[in-house]
Amino acid sequence: MKKTPFVIFPIFFLFFVFIYDAYTDSVYNDENTSKNKDSIHFKYKFNPGDTLVYNVVSYDSIVINFDAPLMKKRYEIIEVICDSVSKKGTFYLRHKLIDFQGFESKNEEKNTERSFTPWLNRSIQLEIDSVGRRYSYKVLDTVGAGMSPGGAYQPYLFFPFDETSKVIGESWIVQSLDDLPENGIPIALLRYSSLFRAFPQIDTLGELCNRLEYIKTGQGNIVVNSEDGIVKVASVINSFGILDISVEKMIPIHYYCSIEQKLTITVDEDEKYPGSHFITSFFTLADFKKAPIIIKPIPTKKKINKK
Repeated sequence: MKKTPFVIFPIFFLFFVFIYDAYTDSVYNDENTSKNKDSIHFKYKFNPGDTLVYNVVSYDSIVINFDAPLMKKRYEIIEVICDSVSKKGTFYLRHKLIDFQGFESKNEEKNTERSFTPWLNRSIQLEIDSVGRRYSYKVLDTVGAGMSPGGAYQPYLFFPFDETSKVIGESWIVQSLDDLPENGIPIALLRYSSLFRAFPQIDTLGELCNRLEYIKTGQGNIVVNSEDGIVKVASVINSFGILDISVEKMIPIHYYCSIEQKLTITVDEDEKYPGSHFITSFFTLADFKKAPIIIKPIPTKKKINKK
């Protein structure tokens, strides 16, 4: 029985790959697009001091143990600052939730406003490369445990896409094991496979962007100490996303993600409850302050007075 989840995981992924390829191939297999051999280049570039601010709007539907659904609408502002660039070219990005407002509805209670989350103003640092691969992380604020408003597996902006140059319509597979410190402490771990596809360039939010789409399926586990005891949450996750990266600035401009989580919640090893969590999120770049270019003066040679 213990082997069942590992068998189901690749089967579900292959099923989604088949459906996604069938859909996208129907888009590209006409006479016009089949002749299009233009390449799209996906790449991040940050300089120390670059500051990015994102407005995030999310919609949640949460059902635990067949209870009435809890509906959420969340407004968040996320700040990302490039602290430094390593000698090998990786970027150290400081990530912080700087504002939050939420509205919750369940049964007869409608639009209860929330303005506090224990994850507000908590800083973490990610080390990523130009194609989103993660190398290390550091928790800069170690006050204690805390979880982001969308939970341990809510959409996260920086994920590996692994490839820098693809022909329009070309697809590729990425497998990864990601730590997700930007989503809370204790830190969740997500193992997944993604199928990416390159799409034509698009103008969005005043920027010419390179666009990629993906489908993803994965598994995650997290253990949390709560008032009710030790709670273990196992998640089976399927998602779809669209990421637009600025051609000129080489930063994320807009990101859409839809996630379906099937949950198994275990309390103190003996009580198990089924659950589900659906999330739809929109990340939009609201502000970008590029680090000032410091021009070092050219040293001048001192004149030597000859006697």
